[in-house]
Amino acid sequence: MNKIPVLKLIIVWTFTISLSAQNKLLMEKPLSETFFGRTINDNYRYVENPNDTLVQQWFKQSNVEAREILDNISGRKELVEQFIEFEKRKTFSVTLLTITENDFYFYVKKTEKDKSGKLFYKKTENGEEILLFDPVNYKKELGYGYSISYLKPSWDNKTIAVSFSKNGEEIGEIAFLDISTKTLLPEIITHCWPAELGGISWLPDNSGIIYIHIPEIDNKKANYILNTESVIYKLGDNQNNHKIILSQKNNPEIKIEPADFPVIDRFSLNDDYLLGTLSGATVYIDYYYAKIEELNNEKINWKLLFKKDEGIINPIIINNDLYCLSSKNASNFKIIKTSMTNPDFQNAEILVREDQKESIDDYLVTKDGLFYTTTKNGVEAKLYFVRDNTEKRQIDLPIKAGNIKISTNDKYGKSLWITISGWLNSKRRFNYNVQKNQFTEDNISPKVTYPEFNDFMVEEIEVPSHDGVLIPVSIIHKKGIKKNKENYILMSGYGSYGASMSPRFQPTILSWVMNDGIYVVPHVRGGGEKGDRWHNDGFKDKKHNTWKDFIAVAEYLIKEKITTNKKIATLSGSAGAILVGRAITERPDLFKVMLCYDGMLNPLRINQAPNGPNNIKELGNPDIKEEFNMLCDIDSYHHIKKGVKYPACLISVGMNDARVAPWMSGKFVVKLKSVTVSKNPILFAVNYDTGHGIDNSNLQLYNDYADEFAFAFWQMGHPKFKLLKK
Repeated sequence: MNKIPVLKLIIVWTFTISLSAQNKLLMEKPLSETFFGRTINDNYRYVENPNDTLVQQWFKQSNVEAREILDNISGRKELVEQFIEFEKRKTFSVTLLTITENDFYFYVKKTEKDKSGKLFYKKTENGEEILLFDPVNYKKELGYGYSISYLKPSWDNKTIAVSFSKNGEEIGEIAFLDISTKTLLPEIITHCWPAELGGISWLPDNSGIIYIHIPEIDNKKANYILNTESVIYKLGDNQNNHKIILSQKNNPEIKIEPADFPVIDRFSLNDDYLLGTLSGATVYIDYYYAKIEELNNEKINWKLLFKKDEGIINPIIINNDLYCLSSKNASNFKIIKTSMTNPDFQNAEILVREDQKESIDDYLVTKDGLFYTTTKNGVEAKLYFVRDNTEKRQIDLPIKAGNIKISTNDKYGKSLWITISGWLNSKRRFNYNVQKNQFTEDNISPKVTYPEFNDFMVEEIEVPSHDGVLIPVSIIHKKGIKKNKENYILMSGYGSYGASMSPRFQPTILSWVMNDGIYVVPHVRGGGEKGDRWHNDGFKDKKHNTWKDFIAVAEYLIKEKITTNKKIATLSGSAGAILVGRAITERPDLFKVMLCYDGMLNPLRINQAPNGPNNIKELGNPDIKEEFNMLCDIDSYHHIKKGVKYPACLISVGMNDARVAPWMSGKFVVKLKSVTVSKNPILFAVNYDTGHGIDNSNLQLYNDYADEFAFAFWQMGHPKFKLLKK
């Protein structure tokens, strides 16, 4: 009975010591610089130095402080237990499902007993399930926890290329598994990131693979993930003997920037052409093409297909026909067709014209015809079929769809797979037969029910922003909601790279609603919910619309007496940190809590951050005057002001993050703690075994969500969530 009070006393005492120690470490070091006639004060620049002992000590102490508080909020443990219980309802989970052109099924399957997912395959959908490899056995002598992050079987299904990563690191290594013997071949390729950079393509003769080689993978080095190369590796060779087929050095005739990723698009065994792209963190990219037999040449003669400023994406080649999505004079996109013999996009045939109310989201072509999906406001999805310009019809779906993904394992055949999901319905996958107009649900993934969500409902509304533009808003809550100003609001958004906040079933998120909260998703500008224009209206010099849209929705919730400014929490991360960071620095009075993970909170320093040059394409280049000023505008760190009462903050990072520098969050926390005049806690949670969250274990994700929700509910005064005090 006496253990709990003693523990509380230790917590309070330790918290005081930790805070005192941090104050000694976090001294301002005045630094002023002038760029384009504008003076920038960056007094915590030294936090960027990964070798600064005091900075690293502060990171560790900050995490101790955060854990001392987060682990002692009542209700947090119950959240984790609830998330685990949700997970246990699945007897297993399936990821990385890959169906070959001859209907072999490869996938990663994880049960409750597994530390990480195991690799399995079947020779048909209903065939015998065969275990190929357990990643627990991969380099187990090193003591790391490896997981499978990508897989690609050879055309003859004799060998499978498997990418392994550890501790949340996305950059990993590729090994090769002999399917007949279930053993790994001796060669291992390092310096690769297949899950992100175009994946892996097998050569037509199965002798090797095409992948992206990353010369520098140390994120402390200046050339980190720059000057990448698309290369061929032949099985049995030394990995350093790879053949470069597209790179800045190898192809000086193509203007490849150091931050460009020269990716070879995945191709079919029956294709006649290769597509090479200059990919990166941007919607539109340059495309080049060559005959596939040129893979045997000493050097490939790449020809320009189209430039990024032509507004063309998602090219698909079938025999000699080239299909594309185009936004030229069509903000909601149109589907066009031209010839690979003489590509002519100015006079291309229009197969599907732009719809003013629905934006084309995706498309594919099979032997049966053309299929495409649309979304209205990013939340209402439909599926259409077009054949020979003589037939166009909407396909009635087996369930209501907020989000649709379509795929085929053989574009020269009739295979069509449709994956449907929504805010309140879990992802389900169907095979569609055109002739029979029939859907058949697959049996690969388990079917799980969640009766806790039966009394939930979704409202899709539109709210006017600062300039009168209507912003789509998704609101998820229990039935019978009362407008009594007492509702706990969790607002989540993104608003960058043209990415949409599409309806996705997440039991962890819905637990917020289970605890009498309301989950709100403003589909702000900068995303792709309303087509290309929606992205452009939140891009670079119009980026302010992103957080002003968010602010307008918060004001609406208060005006409608759904809540008050004491009960609104924001949640986002990565580039979404611009959204929430600028929202609370522009209107700190409007929000009670900011939850931010792996955040781009100091983008003005983007060219000094690992992976920063790649993000310049979306956010701006500080070496260009106009874009420098844009970056100043979107930089949350530089908008922190003295004497302001800022909301409570829980900011978290993974120190193995390959996408956003953890010091951006660190600088934001240091400055905010030093100037805020509110008594709201500002916590900095630092995890040394994770990265950007992409490959985190389920248990880690559950703990992250529990931290965020418990912290937010505690700060809002939820009776279930209280800090255990002396």
